Amino acid sequence: MFRSKVSRASLFIFSVVLVGSQGAAAQAGHLDPTFGNGGVVTTDFGDQGQTNNMATANAVIIQPNGQIVVGGGIPGNNDFAIPAVARYNTNGSLDTTFGTNGITSIASIEGVPIMALALQSDGKIVAVGENFVARYLSTGVLDSAFGTGGIASLGTDFIGTSPQGVVIQPDGSILVADRYLLRLLSNGQFDTSFGIGGTARTAGYPATGLALLPSGKILVASSFSGSSGFISQYDSNGALDTTFGIGGQVASPGTAAGLALLATGEFLAGGTLANNSTLPVGGFGSSGFAVSRYLAAGVTDGSFGTNGGTFTVVPGYQSITTSGLAVQASGDIVTVGTASHSPQTAFSLARYTPTGQLDTTFGNNGTVITTFGGGVQTPSIGVNALGIQSDGKIVAAGNYSVFVPYHGVDTAFKIIRYLNQ
Repeated sequence: MFRSKVSRASLFIFSVVLVGSQGAAAQAGHLDPTFGNGGVVTTDFGDQGQTNNMATANAVIIQPNGQIVVGGGIPGNNDFAIPAVARYNTNGSLDTTFGTNGITSIASIEGVPIMALALQSDGKIVAVGENFVARYLSTGVLDSAFGTGGIASLGTDFIGTSPQGVVIQPDGSILVADRYLLRLLSNGQFDTSFGIGGTARTAGYPATGLALLPSGKILVASSFSGSSGFISQYDSNGALDTTFGIGGQVASPGTAAGLALLATGEFLAGGTLANNSTLPVGGFGSSGFAVSRYLAAGVTDGSFGTNGGTFTVVPGYQSITTSGLAVQASGDIVTVGTASHSPQTAFSLARYTPTGQLDTTFGNNGTVITTFGGGVQTPSIGVNALGIQSDGKIVAAGNYSVFVPYHGVDTAFKIIRYLNQ
């Protein structure tokens, strides 16, 4: 079903362009030559005739041993994608001890990819998709002690939703952020002591990020109409914490596509902000990366960036769709997303100093663009996930598809690793 090396000419002959990285010496933001093919791993799933049978890489986590776990969807046998988890070794090769040749999938669930991942302290992997939570043993086999045969159904209220966050509490309970914030016990049953019957409604659904504070309180990022964001804080029992922000909520500039906790007790929110003052030909404004920092009480930290935030347009690309935010051990802040300038789409990253200044030592004065050629056709790229290794290297995961005349659409995972310094 899949090939860990590219097998079609349309995917095999690719070009990688790293803006502003033409110098001979490696530096932060350059592709890591020790990973995959010059920093890029392509797991190709071949030609598909239906657009709902495409591969999507939506989530990534880094295990303590450095292996990379990716969750998403892969083509199924009935023209609908099925949920899947893949695990890669530190050099980018598929870990053949995991699942079947490195990938495990759930053929009985169609049209529903995995959207979020979390790693338990015992090495088990929790994966969340629309209407279900699955737990795998470290070998990639479904954990029969969880739910029914390793899968917990969330019920009809979650049909049509797209969960974007999952965290494991110290007692093994599982928090999931979706249209609702919900908590499962470690055996996969709803924790009825949480919220109302196990769930609490999130502000401005759907949820786009989730973080667990050391105090046990819960931060949830969410969006409204894809243009504005909210951050809400809940007590450990699922009740809205009215001591946070205004009535338990604070608005963010632009969307809030990710959350990151800081050791100081503050937190970051990252997303996309429109810049309608820039009107290129066609009359459409541009958009860029936006990162804001907040005090624990839910108040903007005015000492960060400019008045509490920072905004970055990526040169040469009209729009950015932010999908991930993370903090390196150095305190540097990394954000990732899909850069678009029709018909071109690309992997895009930006890095900021701990005080919110664009890090000019990273890539091209703070930003990185990675593109792929697809022969005659322009490939479609979606960048969906971000992970930081213990050595500071940056892993971005997304999907790649390109039309192949007379064959359909060739579809693949793209996993890219960038140097930290």
